[in-house]
Amino acid sequence: MTSRLTIALLSGVASLVTLSACSTPAQSEETITEAAAITTDAPVLQAEAPAGQLPQGVRPTAYRLDVITDPNKASFTGHEEIDLALEKPHARIWLHALGPVVSSVKAVLPDGMEIAATFTGDQADGGVSRIDFDAPVPAGTATLVIEYSAPYNLQLAGLYKVEQAGKPYLVTQMEDIDARRMFPSFDEPRFKTPYTLTVTAPEGMEVAANGAEVSAAVLGDGTVRHSFATTRPIQSYLVALMVGPYDKMIGNPIPATDLRAEPVPLRAFAPAGKGEKLADILDVTAEIVDWQESYFDYPYPYGKLDLIAAADFAYGAMENAGAIVYREAAILIDDRTSLARRRAIYNTHAHELGHQWFGNLVTPAWWNDIWLNEAFATWISAKTMNAVDPEGEWNIAPINSNLYAMSLDHLASARQIQNPILTNGDIGDAFDGITYQKGGSVLNMFETFLGEDHFRDGIRLHMQRFQDGVATTEDFMQSLADGSGQPDIASSFSTFIAQPGIPYLDVQVSCNADTGAEMTVTQSRYAPLGSTIDTEAPQWKIPFAARVHDASGDHIMRKMLSDKTTTIALDTCPDWVMPNAGGAGYWRFVTDAKNAAALRASYASLSTGEQMMLTDSVNAGFSAGNTDAADLLAGLEAATTGASQAIGNSIGMIGTLKSMLDEAGKAKLADWVEKTYSPIWEYLSERPAPALSTSEQLLAPDVWDLLLEEGHRTDERTVMANRAKAYLGRQYTTIA
Repeated sequence: MTSRLTIALLSGVASLVTLSACSTPAQSEETITEAAAITTDAPVLQAEAPAGQLPQGVRPTAYRLDVITDPNKASFTGHEEIDLALEKPHARIWLHALGPVVSSVKAVLPDGMEIAATFTGDQADGGVSRIDFDAPVPAGTATLVIEYSAPYNLQLAGLYKVEQAGKPYLVTQMEDIDARRMFPSFDEPRFKTPYTLTVTAPEGMEVAANGAEVSAAVLGDGTVRHSFATTRPIQSYLVALMVGPYDKMIGNPIPATDLRAEPVPLRAFAPAGKGEKLADILDVTAEIVDWQESYFDYPYPYGKLDLIAAADFAYGAMENAGAIVYREAAILIDDRTSLARRRAIYNTHAHELGHQWFGNLVTPAWWNDIWLNEAFATWISAKTMNAVDPEGEWNIAPINSNLYAMSLDHLASARQIQNPILTNGDIGDAFDGITYQKGGSVLNMFETFLGEDHFRDGIRLHMQRFQDGVATTEDFMQSLADGSGQPDIASSFSTFIAQPGIPYLDVQVSCNADTGAEMTVTQSRYAPLGSTIDTEAPQWKIPFAARVHDASGDHIMRKMLSDKTTTIALDTCPDWVMPNAGGAGYWRFVTDAKNAAALRASYASLSTGEQMMLTDSVNAGFSAGNTDAADLLAGLEAATTGASQAIGNSIGMIGTLKSMLDEAGKAKLADWVEKTYSPIWEYLSERPAPALSTSEQLLAPDVWDLLLEEGHRTDERTVMANRAKAYLGRQYTTIA
């Protein structure tokens, strides 16, 4: 799932309708007595509702869902069968239901015997519910048969309803724990099972789910019964359903490959009247899937692929197996879509497709490991786009993730990546920039340290080991160690995911006749001035990489830093050392004055990622009290001579300096902004967009905004303000 967005309020009126449920055969005393007689162990009867994970000892092995839906109504009915495996006899089981009203429930044993039961809903926070059997269900296998009804959710969760242009639509959003709103379930990621879905809906409406449709029977009452193929094992939060008057676009099938003998059928859906805006996303999908299949060395797992633009959606997108759901702004493209928005759409698409392997095919056992899903998808989305669009300058995306994560991680309140999840209420806290961007940055750092091929070998091994199953962070680290051939990498990895904060490296380069050339690196935890962070408490095992420039050229020096202070011998006295090769390392640094000056003088020789991380470290040093304002200004001036992304990175730092100045200082800063950034704006504005690189096109509005906000652009500000007022006035007039 892409990063969470503010939940939009739903409007619309739904009419309540009562739908009949299937009848349940009466349970006889003879049946119950016979079932009790075959029980040999004391039955399990946990009295208190679990606050977090459900109890061990009973698990689902398959679901069969048969739902009757109509978007024009307020509720739906369901017939559900859940196959169970029980380690011991159970007189009571716990599961999840938050919204479904259960009219009957029973257990059916393999020999056909039936045990009646009572359902008691919502026994604890998050919809933990209880089923009490009239007699213990013996160890072995059984099937729960449940009849229920439920309202369509109106808060963009579970099976929810939304109206657009007067037309009602149904779509699902199950992650993190909202499958329980659509059907009673063991709603935890460790329970991966096949799902078979049957959906009855009004004629003329589009219906899609995880599996391919295998039949559509017209029932003669104005409805159609749609039956879908049984899925591979998936977790409950990946179950997907869509019903409504959607536009449907059929894409070209994704061609067969050496890994996959059959083409993948490809479709896309959008609210009525918007289908043409799906053409672009359909066109790019095959290339993305093809590259990701090759990377994982594993064919696309889910048979067909549907892309669904929801009429309203709480997040960016959701990676449901074989039926990905997006908010409109994350998938629809037309001639007016900006370059920045197109890039965001492609990045989101690559993110969700990457989940089909990492997250769907291999799943975290519990929510404390959800970072693996989201961090990996964040990391592979940029890697994918860099491969399929090499002119798009996507290689800088991991550096931007790095910088964003550090803007959160320098706080005393920052949490660790792998965060304990003890209750249902803790789960939502796991979806943030630490999970997505810091997690992705850490993966990028270790890929850089291990090398692309070794890192990829570890990922491929992980897919093979845990396909259709669940895995923990420890499992992933072991796969990475085994696949890369570097067994000690796991201990380094754990220091970055099991504690918060940013390593802060003091890098001193020295050259003298007695000791030769050497670099001394001392680590602490980064903290800005005034922070309560204990900078000496944590210690990392850092996969350090520096770029050393000397008379013979550039060299990448790599070393695992396990101690508080490490001294590294250099072959010769360098011209300069960049203490973050490629900008891939998740750390900030301060360096001696001579090396800092040499880096500024050689700024244009640094890679774009190195330029960005150098500028960030200068700014961070100023915020920590390790460098003065003159050093900060010198760093910003150096940044304006670098790549477009580095210039854009420097713009965000001017506010830091401005906030510490008096009025006279702010006036001088405005002079400096005009002198420094006006030539950049003139260069960008005088050229047509096609003549600019991607990064230059993205930079232009940032430079203009800076000049308007911080420069001497009073007249231009007035013009822009008047245009905004006129535009808003027209909008308000139209609304009125």
